[in-house]
Amino acid sequence: MKRTIIVCILALVSAITAEASDSCNKCHGSRQRMESLGYGSFAVTSQEVEAQTRMPATCSECHLGNPDGKDKDSAHKGLARLLVVSKKGFAVITSARRYPLEYGTNPVNRLYTVTEKDNKQVKDTSVAALSWHDKKVDTLSQDFDVMKKTCGACHRKEFEEFSRSTMATNGKQSQYKGWLDKERGPHNCGPWFEGNFESMQANTLIPMSADSNRINQRVCNSCHVGCLDCHFNPGRKNSASPGVGPHTFMKTPPPESCYGNGRASICHAGPEDRRRGAGYFGGSFSFPEGNDPDVHLKAKVGCLDCHESTKNNPAIGHGMVRRQAQDSCKRCHPEAVKTHTTSLHSKLSCEACHIQQVAGYQGTYWGPGQIAGAATPYFKYKAYYGYMAEPVLIRDQKGRWIPVKPFPMAVMNQKTSPFKPGLHWRYPLDLPALKRTDDAWGYVGLFGGLPENNNALLWIQMDKMSHKLGKSRSCDSCHGSQDGTQLQKIKWEFSDPGAFPFSGSHEVLANRKGLFINKMQSDKIELEQGYSLSALAPWVYLKDAWHIEGDFSLPVIKDRKAYGTSKADPETGRKTGIIHR
Repeated sequence: MKRTIIVCILALVSAITAEASDSCNKCHGSRQRMESLGYGSFAVTSQEVEAQTRMPATCSECHLGNPDGKDKDSAHKGLARLLVVSKKGFAVITSARRYPLEYGTNPVNRLYTVTEKDNKQVKDTSVAALSWHDKKVDTLSQDFDVMKKTCGACHRKEFEEFSRSTMATNGKQSQYKGWLDKERGPHNCGPWFEGNFESMQANTLIPMSADSNRINQRVCNSCHVGCLDCHFNPGRKNSASPGVGPHTFMKTPPPESCYGNGRASICHAGPEDRRRGAGYFGGSFSFPEGNDPDVHLKAKVGCLDCHESTKNNPAIGHGMVRRQAQDSCKRCHPEAVKTHTTSLHSKLSCEACHIQQVAGYQGTYWGPGQIAGAATPYFKYKAYYGYMAEPVLIRDQKGRWIPVKPFPMAVMNQKTSPFKPGLHWRYPLDLPALKRTDDAWGYVGLFGGLPENNNALLWIQMDKMSHKLGKSRSCDSCHGSQDGTQLQKIKWEFSDPGAFPFSGSHEVLANRKGLFINKMQSDKIELEQGYSLSALAPWVYLKDAWHIEGDFSLPVIKDRKAYGTSKADPETGRKTGIIHR
């Protein structure tokens, strides 16, 4: 009994000492005082914070500032706070917020800031993005100094491991040093603008300012993560669940954190739902909205259940996540995986059959435009959103068939190009799995013949798809053709700046002669003032220029009678080893 009393007293003394040592609580811990200052919504007690964070840290241990300050200005000096990014200049708004974050129901942008209009709180439409306080105010990149002083003070090992990780070092995207990087090629996401301004400017035919270069990089940085992007999971305060509120943290990042966690369609939402068009969540995350999610979402399988991380392998290092996850399939589907390796389709990846209806970009063009109010030679006209019924299958570097969504790409006004036409791979096969992807691209050439914005560097984007798994595609979707030809007809709608919305279509043809993007057409295009057609729709002039040589046909079925029998009775196909059981 005495021991229990002593423990309780020590805990009480510890709590009182922590609260007394942190002047934040003198104001923020009192709703009455905060309301008298006009900021009643920012009142919060240390007990509420500890219940939500599940950590005993004080305010200043997470937000820095000056806990000994006796007034607002001195206490807030050096404070790390939410970064609200303006659409103008894509710069952080430094003025104090009067209202805290609000919480909506759309999982894509459930977090938003409000402002006052006509004595009512309304969503602040001047805001472009939200970043947490472990990002730099000037660049929006990771602020490792803040991370070290805050998260790293208690989680030193995790911070040190994360600092070396691919995500923390922007290890993939930062390798694209301009449009002409010989090892990686040009990329849909664009180049890594930081540190490459002079070389890019030297190869650009029209003026390129340092200001637009910085803005382009800030936009890139908004997708690259710090500690809080993965582990911070704020929500509306819930009296029934004390652990839920504006300071909620998660030890294991929830799947939604990989998709921006309600701040926008950022992080992996871009490469999965827009670029590959086969995202995990679907629904409001897909472009166009409403695409089916991955079947594993309904089964409540999270990202880290399949992708190796410190959750199941501490040796991998905090913040490292293995992209290649095919080995995890056998944990739930042992019979299918085992019999697939001996089946007639053993050289197909699981995704080759089990992904359909891919959405997202069906074309992207980098040309002159405006970014956050600044003129730039490199605005990404990306909103050519539509559907491809089934992916096109190509052989990867191991000879395995993988699904890709080929779509036309161009960057305008390039002086030179070092690439050879044909199929290329982003990363060589001999790199470790943690350092490579299985993405391909096809270089087309450097083209003129436009009224302006000539020397257009053309390529075909071909990223490997891995999500949106579901029911397998039909046999005829691959083998209906007598000569192995693959043909996909795509319809899309354009909705980016530069022109009023318009609709169009094209075809993707893959056969023994090559890969072709043909029959590009659209409704009449009405431009907005100050934009050129060649910047946002160079295909109008270049038409069927997007093609590369090579054998992109599928294996030909020689015994059509046997094929018809197994197609009509899948069970026969399983018993005879044509497909897995």
